[in-house]
Amino acid sequence: MFDNINIDPVAFTIPLGDGFSIYWYGIIITVGIAIGAWWAGREIERRRQDVDELFNGLILVIFAGYIFARLTYVILDMLDGNAARYASLIDIINIRAGGVNILGGFIGAALVGIFYIRWKRLNVWHYADVAGPTILIAQAIGRWGNFINQELYGPPTGSSWGILIDAPFRIAPYNDLATYPPETRFHPTFFYESVALFIGFVLLVFLNNRFRDAWKSGTLFGLFMLWWGGNRAWIEFFRPDQPTIGDSPFTYSMLVAVGI
Repeated sequence: MFDNINIDPVAFTIPLGDGFSIYWYGIIITVGIAIGAWWAGREIERRRQDVDELFNGLILVIFAGYIFARLTYVILDMLDGNAARYASLIDIINIRAGGVNILGGFIGAALVGIFYIRWKRLNVWHYADVAGPTILIAQAIGRWGNFINQELYGPPTGSSWGILIDAPFRIAPYNDLATYPPETRFHPTFFYESVALFIGFVLLVFLNNRFRDAWKSGTLFGLFMLWWGGNRAWIEFFRPDQPTIGDSPFTYSMLVAVGI
């Protein structure tokens, strides 16, 4: 299914200094956010809320989300015994070095979003209802950036839809090519999550269109939390890159997902 697909992670390079690389990962995430924002704008209008305030708040929420996502990743990586990677503040905040945790980003973005909406004296739950499907479609598209980076894969599988991972992108213990030769296939975890997120988006949009005027505001956001948290919880069983709690099969992200 994913045979012989090897795309250079760098889309192009801007001639600044030694060259400033623009990665496909960033482009794909930006496209996902843009599509999600487009849907959110149309939906918030249907709810007779302020579109300008939505986009003003969205800028703050996106930046807050990335900062919290990076900090959460760094904390979990330190708990996994990799504190030496973060010798300076630059190492901690350097998003371009890779490594973010969307669950931590969601919590940070939600806190900032609630503060902003309260400050503007708007209806929190209308904007929350819009945020749910927006996150689903944005992340569903963004996960394909992980495919290009050859990351977010699971344990080995004999299934025909397994993905091939080049040796430089293997994590331990799968970087042992004697035990896991180059033809070893791995669960395409990014694909599982992308499909689940996209199905959730379609389902929530359908329910929203049918029950928008009947449901109390906040109901759609509650359904989003159930779908998003539930799917992330089982996906964690296919995430060998995530730090576990002691010697258990459970990860910190799994507990947060169950809490959501």
